[in-house]
Parts: sequence; structure tokens; C-alpha cells
Amino acid sequence: MDDSTIFDDTLFSMLRDCKTLPNFLDTIFGFLKRRTDFYVIASEPKSPIGLPAGWAEHFVKQAFFKWKPPDSNEAAQSNIQAAMNEVVINDIAVDNTDRNDASSEAYKNNKIKSRLESTASSDASSSFTTSQSYNGAVFDNYTWSQNITDVDIIVKLPENTTSKDLSITILPQSISVKIKSLNSVLLEGELCQKVKHNDAMWSIDKNELEMHLDKLAEIWWDCLIKSEPKLDVTKIDCSRPFEELPEEAQAKIEELTWNQERKRLGLPTSDQLAMQDKLKKAWDAEGSPFKGPYDPNTVIITP
Repeated sequence: MDDSTIFDDTLFSMLRDCKTLPNFLDTIFGFLKRRTDFYVIASEPKSPIGLPAGWAEHFVKQAFFKWKPPDSNEAAQSNIQAAMNEVVINDIAVDNTDRNDASSEAYKNNKIKSRLESTASSDASSSFTTSQSYNGAVFDNYTWSQNITDVDIIVKLPENTTSKDLSITILPQSISVKIKSLNSVLLEGELCQKVKHNDAMWSIDKNELEMHLDKLAEIWWDCLIKSEPKLDVTKIDCSRPFEELPEEAQAKIEELTWNQERKRLGLPTSDQLAMQDKLKKAWDAEGSPFKGPYDPNTVIITP
């Protein structure tokens, strides 16, 4: 059975009870808040509890794009392709029926080139978020981040660029991103290490190309492209996702989050419950000076 479907029946039952997707998602994230350290910001880079700032949002976005179809509009676009004789670029309509193919293509290329130059000139004032370059680096028009198993890349695109404008090639140890009509290189080079290129995913969102690569081997990269300046891998955050931690560490985290919720509700924590259990046994022990049934309210247990 596909591991991704083993919880389908349970999740479908939850969805049916929640009735709507917003309620379902609210239930999931509520569980993460109550029973995990998903919303806890790690106090230091190697802390086994919590996540570095920005990583919770990063994981949610990564999961969203993992399951997003490559191009959900592809079928619809193919059905109306014959009707697309009018190309709209930067809110300027060009009727292809009134131009020959060469002049129309030249016009479109000039508009793309103009957008590309505009993007390049604004790179100095633009910035990427910390999570987008976590354990990675930032360059003029792209940034990359990594954990032990995968790499995420974000490339800035000219305004209104679509997937049809791009030529993207991802091989086991090289990558290339170009503007087709201009053969303009946005990102190109030999990767630091090999990736599972057949599992690579990419999408365009708000003039940014987002790419996700799974590493072939679990190793920390000191660069994305070999021509880049090298990172000091001894200074990066080597923490691992919760599910990859040892069982003992996972149990400790779950206990801490459970106790945190108990405190919030004014209920005894696991330590206090254990102490009450010991007192009850001592209360009922032979020779005990206490009489009658054990009443925890008669004993004050300080945290």
C-alpha cells in the first residue's frame, strides 16, 4: 500500500465530521498546537525542542506544493489554445491576426527583455526572508535553503513570466533556468551534490520560481552551485525534523507539550500526577498514620 494513503480513511472520517475544509484544517493545526512543538520557536540552533523561526511556515508551504498538480490549468488551457490569438503582455493587447509572426514574436521578446532588465535593476532593493535562505545563501536573483534531506530554491522572475516563457532543466547534478525567447540565464551550473532529478518539483508564485529538490544522499551542502562561495557547514543548523528524532526525544517533546497544555487548563502535570500516585500508595501503606480514603485536596503539591 502507498504510505501516503494509509491514513485516508481516518482523515476522511475527520473531514466528514468537520464538514468543511477550513474546519478540517483548523482541527489539524489545533492538534499541532496542543500536542506538538510545531509552534514553538527553538531557543537555540541545536535545540531538540521547537523549530527555527520561519520553518513551520516553510514546511506547510513545502507540503502544499508537494501535492499541487504540476499545472492544474493545463487541460483547460489546451482546450482554449485555438482561441488565444490575442496575447496580453503588461496589460497591452497584441492582436496576432493583425501582425505577421515575426513582428509579433519580436514585440513579445522586447517586452520580456524589458521586464527582465527591470527585475535585475530592482534586485539590489529586494530581499528574501530568513526562512527562504535558512542553512543556505542569498544571491542577486535567487536564494536557496536546505535541511538534511532536501533543497529549496527561489529564483526571481520578470513580471508576468509564465511557465511557457521558461526553459527549466534539472539533471542529477546540474540545473538550468532560462528565458526561452531570449536564452537569458537566470540560474545555471553544477550542483554541489546529486539530487533525485525525477522527483524535482517547481511552480511559479508571485513572480518567483520555487523549486524543490530531494537530495540523493543525506549530506549538508556547502553551496548550491559549485561556483558559489562555500558555506561553513559547522555553523549551520543541523537539527532534524521531529519525526526523525530518536523515540526518546520525541517522547520527551510530547510530554513537555502535554504538560504545557495541562498547566494552561489548570490541571496537574505528569510530575504532579506521579507524585499523587506515590502519596496515595504511602497513604494506604501498612502502618501509615493517615486514616480514611486518600484525598488529593488535602495535600498541596508545588510545581
